[in-house]
Amino acid sequence: MLIPLVSVKLVISCREREMSKVCAYCGIENQFTREHVWPSCFLDQVGRGYAHYSPRSGKVHGADYVVRDVCSDCNNNMLNTLDTYFCALFDSQLKVPHRANTSVSFSYDYDLLSRSLLKIAYNTARSAGSEVGPFKPLVEYILRGGDQPQGFALAIELVSPSYIEGKSGILQEVPPIMYRSARGELQTENGSAVHIRVVAVFSFFFHLLLLRSPDEFERFGKAIKEFLAGIKGTVLLKSNEDMVLIRSSPQNSLNSMLPLLRGKREEYGEFFRKKRRTTNNDT
Repeated sequence: MLIPLVSVKLVISCREREMSKVCAYCGIENQFTREHVWPSCFLDQVGRGYAHYSPRSGKVHGADYVVRDVCSDCNNNMLNTLDTYFCALFDSQLKVPHRANTSVSFSYDYDLLSRSLLKIAYNTARSAGSEVGPFKPLVEYILRGGDQPQGFALAIELVSPSYIEGKSGILQEVPPIMYRSARGELQTENGSAVHIRVVAVFSFFFHLLLLRSPDEFERFGKAIKEFLAGIKGTVLLKSNEDMVLIRSSPQNSLNSMLPLLRGKREEYGEFFRKKRRTTNNDT
């Protein structure tokens, strides 16, 4: 999910990928497990009834996204540490939606935060059959950590609530209580040098900026500046710091979903019609 500014748009790819015979992280042939795209401990907290659009199937469903190309060693050991950090972060700082015109002191461990977000984005891309090439140079970092890798930047944004007109004509506040991971495109002079993924959790939007090609480092740096200038309120996180002050941005979470909802209106409508029928039958 990305804020629908002139310079940025939501893109969902439906390219098919071949099933891999080796682990997507360590590259070794091993016994595969079912890896949740979003950490299972996170889903336990937010619930598992959210509607998701699947680019691969072209349908909206309420099931959890999973990938089946992660070996048991990676899943149960190194990647599990990232899930634990992400769930603790959600519980301590992310789960309470914020109102407009607020400031928040966000505390973070850059290594664990970057790796946990990259893991979610990488899992999402593979699950959807989307572009995974820009993740390949970062897989070792996701798995084992270390210094901030070249060709990667992480920005944070505190989005505002949405306001819709109720039946009485009075504006009603809609808090940002959605989560999603999606791909974006930067439509600027140097935008083609960067691959963008967004991991959005309630009021917090994490923008992951990945180098698309090794020979594009100079344009990549320029693209980051163009991105920060194009989306007001975004702040670049630094690997040598552990706290940042962020203020509410002009964007709101509901507007960022509108392009997808409008484009897939029938698919979402059919999902909720089936859900209502199931609920009525159960009662």
